[in-house]
Amino acid sequence: MNKKHFTQYHVDLIKKWHGKKSDKNNVEQLEDYPELKEAYEIVKEWANSVKETAFPEGKVKLRKSPVNQGGHFSSYLWAKIYPSQDSPEQLAYTIHISTDEFAVKIDTVNAPGTLVEKYESVRGNYYQSPIVKCLSHEEALAMTLEQLVRWSVDAISSFGLTYDQVSEKIGISAGTKESSDNTQVNSVDAYKPISLNQILYGPPGTGKTYHTIEAAVKAAEPERYQEICATAVDETERRIELRDTYNDLCRQKRIRFVTFHQSYGYEEFVEGLSASTDDEQLKYSVKPGVFKRICEEAKFSDTDSLNQLDNAIEQLKLDAEGQLIPLKTSRGKPFSFTYHGHSTFRIYPEQTKHQDLGNGYPASIEHLRSLYVTGDESDIYNRSYVKAILAYLKTHYQIAEFEPENAAMQAKNHVLIIDEINRGNISKIFGELITLIEPSKRKGADEAIELVLPYSGDKFSVPDNLYIIGTMNTADRSLAMMDTALRRRFDFIEMMPNPSLLRGEGVKGINLEILLETLNKRIEILYDREHTLGHAFFMPVKNLMDEGEEDLAFEQLVSVFQNKVIPLLQEYFFEDWHKIRLVLGDNQREAGLQFIQVKEQKSDDLDALFGEKHELSPYGETIKQYSLKGFNEDVWQDAKAYRGMYFNPQKETKRADDTEEAKAGSQ
Repeated sequence: MNKKHFTQYHVDLIKKWHGKKSDKNNVEQLEDYPELKEAYEIVKEWANSVKETAFPEGKVKLRKSPVNQGGHFSSYLWAKIYPSQDSPEQLAYTIHISTDEFAVKIDTVNAPGTLVEKYESVRGNYYQSPIVKCLSHEEALAMTLEQLVRWSVDAISSFGLTYDQVSEKIGISAGTKESSDNTQVNSVDAYKPISLNQILYGPPGTGKTYHTIEAAVKAAEPERYQEICATAVDETERRIELRDTYNDLCRQKRIRFVTFHQSYGYEEFVEGLSASTDDEQLKYSVKPGVFKRICEEAKFSDTDSLNQLDNAIEQLKLDAEGQLIPLKTSRGKPFSFTYHGHSTFRIYPEQTKHQDLGNGYPASIEHLRSLYVTGDESDIYNRSYVKAILAYLKTHYQIAEFEPENAAMQAKNHVLIIDEINRGNISKIFGELITLIEPSKRKGADEAIELVLPYSGDKFSVPDNLYIIGTMNTADRSLAMMDTALRRRFDFIEMMPNPSLLRGEGVKGINLEILLETLNKRIEILYDREHTLGHAFFMPVKNLMDEGEEDLAFEQLVSVFQNKVIPLLQEYFFEDWHKIRLVLGDNQREAGLQFIQVKEQKSDDLDALFGEKHELSPYGETIKQYSLKGFNEDVWQDAKAYRGMYFNPQKETKRADDTEEAKAGSQ
């Protein structure tokens, strides 16, 4: 067993940071974070040792992050121990080190409120419970890790109830696995093949960004994705692992991100001419776009020889910057070259004066790489000089010859994420390449197509290991209005609001699931389903509730309505406040619980304001003036206002009265 053990410093750090918001720019947090991670590694060893001793056929799960789902540092570090592989997920033996104590207990995990209530009735008083054992910090820190494990095993053995007995009392079948309410039911299937071209579409807040990260990781590293799905403790752990993997792949340039907009074009996406000045002279060079770059990288990526070449080119840039390096072409023609920045080396033949050449002849670094990979000289500009520089790289920096067979075998999957794909002019952006992204037209396929690019003259094809994932907000443009050429070449995955993900304990009596369902039913009738509200807006509220932070959860709910829901409804209904009131159910609540005030303008008021011949109400209709109550007013902090959006006590009272009358009439 590892000799590491818990220290007073670990306890002090948990006390120091618990409840505080995680901030990557906080230097002090960055300094302390590794120590908290080390403490979690000790928790892991503690849990595994207890499992091996008490439950050799069981399993251990832990989050490994001191930051909770709400983005705050937790008051404890913990792990779950399941006595068998098929133990229900919602009940576990848990161990923890917290701001108060060290403890071992049988506890619920991500369980719904009804199940927690049953459990708490079985557990009873925490410190007198038959299924909880605690140690003070002083007692635990005086022990070695081996002694702490022994104490934990003895504590479990002395519990007044076994795991199976607790499971039976609270109504969980010990032979089945219960899924967490936090799990995204529409997550990408871990083992289902992913399409080369797909677009995730739906209203705002339906998890498109969430699933884009997931789909990108699955496409780029399918085995790693399956491993994360199989080993993550819960949805939060899974999300953290996916995010970390996604960031790593972005750093490796295996995942690239681009956003389409109206002014985005072929020149930025594929290739175009870039103007620059050197010694006050204007010059143009071909600049590859994000799509061309990732296609080239996907064809032969991460091979040992290519990595060596790229490293050598970077070193040569440094060596040649500001000075001339003499070389000879294969025919013995002497020349010198230097590097002035950008994407080319500059060539100066010996027979020609530098002042006559100006900035010299260009030797493209991209052509250097292309010649190394393909050996094809036909499209290489100033080929004799490019060949000489490549030969210099091979000999001077010991670069091995390129082996296409090995490179193709080593080529890894790449992903291009196109955000807001429906906002761009597809014909303008893709140009003639729209056909090449079809699976049957990609490099290596029976019907593969290769085109010549207009600016560089390079031959171009799309590799079959490049995945394209687009996102589309249907509130901006419906699927029916999408470019036909794009619709034919992509698989479309609908992402609609899923209120069931909000199921759980209510926030101050507010049922988030029913609240969202009710709002969206009204929006569908008053507008359409493509402008409904996504569940993702309310997930931070639920996450805080799962952490037991009800006050913070309610503050978050207020913020969601003030900063997300109300502005979206204003945009959707073009500030038609009557319809917005109907969506919020203001017309069903008393005036003090309404978010939008209505003031009827009397005829005398209109006359006083506009004069007698204003003709604003020629038929005597009432003029109504709407105003949104200030965000600092009490109604926003009143839970009854939110419950009233889906629950009308007057209707319930009337329904009860009608029922009583019906009963009386039947007697």
